[in-house]
Parts: sequence; C-alpha cells; structure tokens
Amino acid sequence: METFIINLASSTGRRATIAAQCDAAGLDYEFIHAVNGHALTEAEIAQHTRAVNYAFKPGEIGCALSHLAIYRKMVDENIAQVLILEDDALLTPQLPAVLSSPALQLPDNSPTVVLLSRVNKYVNNVISAVTDAASLYPVYCATTSHAYVINLAAAKRLLSLLYPVWMAADKWCLFEEYGAMKLLAVHPAPVLLHTLAQQTTIQQINDVVQHNQQKRDIWLRLMAARPISVRVRHRYRRAVVPLFHRIVKVNASPDRAM
Repeated sequence: METFIINLASSTGRRATIAAQCDAAGLDYEFIHAVNGHALTEAEIAQHTRAVNYAFKPGEIGCALSHLAIYRKMVDENIAQVLILEDDALLTPQLPAVLSSPALQLPDNSPTVVLLSRVNKYVNNVISAVTDAASLYPVYCATTSHAYVINLAAAKRLLSLLYPVWMAADKWCLFEEYGAMKLLAVHPAPVLLHTLAQQTTIQQINDVVQHNQQKRDIWLRLMAARPISVRVRHRYRRAVVPLFHRIVKVNASPDRAM
C-alpha cells in the first residue's frame, strides 16, 4: 500500500521525524508538499473556497487543499487505496500488522475510509478482526486526519463533495452523512499524535471568542442548508444507532508521546 505524507516544505524537522518512523515500519512512502494557506493570495483563496466556508483560517484551507490534492492524485493515477499521514503522526509498533491485515484491503466498489487514529466514539459492533488485539468498528464521532486509509471510490466522492473547500478536512461523520463513504476505524488506534502536534502548523487564533462565534455562525448556516437525505442520516446516527448498539467513548487520556 502506498503511503502519502503531508508536509510543509519548511517543516524539515517534522519531515525527518516521520520519515524515520516510516523507514522503521517498512512503509513505501512519498512526501506530498502541503499547501501553505498563509501563502495563498486573496484571489487564490476565492478560487479554491466557497463563499460560506467553515475552514476559513488560512491553515485550515491549506490543510483541506493538501488532502484534496492526494485524492486528486489517486484519481489521476488510478491508485486503488493509500495510507495518508500528516507529519505529526506517531506510528506505533502495531501499525505494520494492521496494514497487512486482510481487513485493510478495502473493496474497490465501496467508498471507504478507515481511520487509524484515535476516535472520540465508536459503535460497539465489530466489522472484522484486524489483528489479535485490534478490530474494525463503525465510527460514531471522530475529528482527526493525521492517519487514515482511503480507497479510490471514496477519494472520488470526497473530491466531488469537498472542492471548492467549504469544510475542514476531518469532519468525517458529516462526510459520511453526505453519503461520501463508509467510515470505519481500527481500535485500539495504531497511530497516535507526536508531541510535535503541540506546535501546530494549521492555525494560530488571536481572538478565541470571536473565532468560536464565527465558527458557530458558519456551522449553523451550513447545517441549515443540508439536504433532507443528510439530515435523515444524521438523525439515524443520533437516534437509531444507539438503540441497537452500545456507543463506546474512547478513553480521553493523552495519546501524544515521544
């Protein structure tokens, strides 16, 4: 399985750290130059984003465009599935076994994303065993994008749904509610966050209160504009799924480590 690593050209320390981890894990990897949102002109931002955009911070725009660039590469080169990493990922010793599992060989005809990072909540309904210690579960809530496997069918759907940019790259459950793909996760997570993640390259917020209010206002506008089918899937997730399956909240203990 090919591995694509998103990395800013200026982040040489991060590049060296994640490369060493991938070498140790025996991964076949390629660096993808991340889009520096702070370097985009106003005209470029207008070209690549929608008027109502939840991911309005320059770093968020760059992050979204970077993931979309990989989806576009998959489509252009007809790549069946890939592992996508951000350069602040921390690979555990379990990752090679997870990636070699038959459970991670995704079907060509079913758009699927498998998160390898820690999710917030998952549905306690095992889809399949991955290793002796890990299984594949449906996701109930998750918001990170530093490690996931995606197939070509899902890349096509997400590229169509998310460009021009209107949403952050990691709103996975929303994307599933839009019918873009099936969302699964490996638990326990085989990829964590490195301490490098504490020095974010995504965004710096000066006025937190104003920022949060702006985010909330845009979110409400976008949610109000959702098609009926998306609202139905959202209601099903919230009201029906918990009736039949236990929703497991993943231990929120820090997963950042050296």
